[in-house]
Amino acid sequence: MSEKRCYTVQELQEILGVSRPTVYNLLKKKEFRWIQLDGGKYRISKKSFDDWLVHKNVFESKEIAGKMRINIASFEKWYANQIKYHKVTGEELGKELKAWSYSVPEMARLLGLTRSQVYQILRNPKYSHFFETIVIAEKKRITKESFQKFLEGQDLFHLDPANDYEELAQEQNIVLANFRRKKLSQTGVRGSNGNLGYLTFDEASYLAKVSRSLINKWET
Repeated sequence: MSEKRCYTVQELQEILGVSRPTVYNLLKKKEFRWIQLDGGKYRISKKSFDDWLVHKNVFESKEIAGKMRINIASFEKWYANQIKYHKVTGEELGKELKAWSYSVPEMARLLGLTRSQVYQILRNPKYSHFFETIVIAEKKRITKESFQKFLEGQDLFHLDPANDYEELAQEQNIVLANFRRKKLSQTGVRGSNGNLGYLTFDEASYLAKVSRSLINKWET
């Protein structure tokens, strides 16, 4: 029995769990070696494709019965940390990536700015040192941790009140409202904020400009 030397487009779809157009896009980018037969069908070099997987550290892969197979856990982790390739099932992509980073449009929405203004901030030496950025699928993303450092390290730009939930929008104390916006942006949990009638211990210590431990002593 001869060793398999080529993959079909269908096989790449099955291995990567992506659509046919996505595979064609990879072929156009010449990510690995391939040839086109007289009938228009593609044949992809098995060695070239397998090497691409390994060198990209995309998945944990193993050859079983002469065929390359992808570890399911490593595939799911890859899928949750990218925003380019879609499963044919339509499952949401990039869940983990979105949990720790913002896209430029998301940062623009949070600040109530245009995309071009966000790019100006990212390039400005006065602010650029705050940010940690990565490029995923040729698009820049900003880590949420560095975005928080930016909010706390300057006084010109603030979270846009237009994104407030109803109770936060009613808060009359601007300093407290900004603190709660930053906290919500950081945690993503409304319950981490107080409400119109009560302060959290963190909010009380921030407004009183004393330590959290001192607030605890006062409370007891």
